[in-house]
Amino acid sequence: MTSNISRRRLLGLATAALTAVTLAGCGGTSAQGGGSLIFAVADKSLTATTASYTSVPLRAGYFADEKLDVTIQPVDTALSAVQSVATGQSFMTYASMNAVVSAAGQDDGLAVVGFTNGNIFRVAVPEDSPIRTVQDLKGKTIGSSTLTSISNLYAKGVLAQAGLDPEADAEYLPVGYGAQAAEALRGNEVQAYAGYDGPNVVIGDLLGTPLRALDTPLNDLTGTSALVVRKESIENEPERVVGMVRAFFKAMVFAQENPEAAIDMHWAEFPQSKPAATDEQVAREQAVRILGMRLDVTGGPGPSGEYGVQDAAAMQHTVDELARYGMVDKAVDLESSGLVDYSLADRYNDFDAGAVKQEALGWKG
Repeated sequence: MTSNISRRRLLGLATAALTAVTLAGCGGTSAQGGGSLIFAVADKSLTATTASYTSVPLRAGYFADEKLDVTIQPVDTALSAVQSVATGQSFMTYASMNAVVSAAGQDDGLAVVGFTNGNIFRVAVPEDSPIRTVQDLKGKTIGSSTLTSISNLYAKGVLAQAGLDPEADAEYLPVGYGAQAAEALRGNEVQAYAGYDGPNVVIGDLLGTPLRALDTPLNDLTGTSALVVRKESIENEPERVVGMVRAFFKAMVFAQENPEAAIDMHWAEFPQSKPAATDEQVAREQAVRILGMRLDVTGGPGPSGEYGVQDAAAMQHTVDELARYGMVDKAVDLESSGLVDYSLADRYNDFDAGAVKQEALGWKG
């Protein structure tokens, strides 16, 4: 299998905070034509959860197999990532449907070419917390990374779905990730945390007790993360879209089969993502666990047996629920809007998942 390491690049983290304002003044040449394709990643720190779609397709040669030169571009938020595609600065991103629907309301040139399974967002409490149900959050303070984060919007949606008034019945406090969030829970500044799989594991480890997700029907939404391109890319560069998505799903299969190798690849490719001031073996075990949890939720083919393809009614339900509970401004009719385009799904599914699993099991680096 070919692997062209010299062509792999990571744009500097210091310049990665793309915004709609700065992107509007930039040309889209880096995302189009015959040069490097920019894949925007909505995780500035390139944490372990990103390994399956950043380092693995690079190190395993899946991008190279498709004759693609791909640059991984970390950005601050999912909305920044989708905006970078909208403005032509990035060729593709993998981002939350909240951000996709919000951006699509301003730009009808965006298209979702595939989804992953499940919902990674959760409102959680320490395992020994007396809070057992969402209704128990009344009068409590919920922490999240920032007040503008999708996780915080999700918390408000969870309260609204349970019949509470999300503005009057709870307070919200930005407590970041990791140690800051754990300390806020330990000191009872917040009684619950709205986050997603990776940070929730880290916070639980720092607390010395796992975080327990509160039950809500919103946890059962599917397709809450999507692969996004511009519609013109599907029309003008279908081979490159197919190649990017096929590499994405092959790498997902690899990482799910061998998360240990995926983390080794990730730290080799992006050494700045490796936790500092932590015992390496402990950090590695945590990273493997975080990646495994992510792929337990999002990995595998959709209900039809094809990777990237979700049931149309289930996806419309997801979007409708996001709108009903204030996580996006308004719902989008996925069929009439043309936001979802599965026209390339048969082509990007043209790979042997069994062979990828065997490769993962036998991976020697």
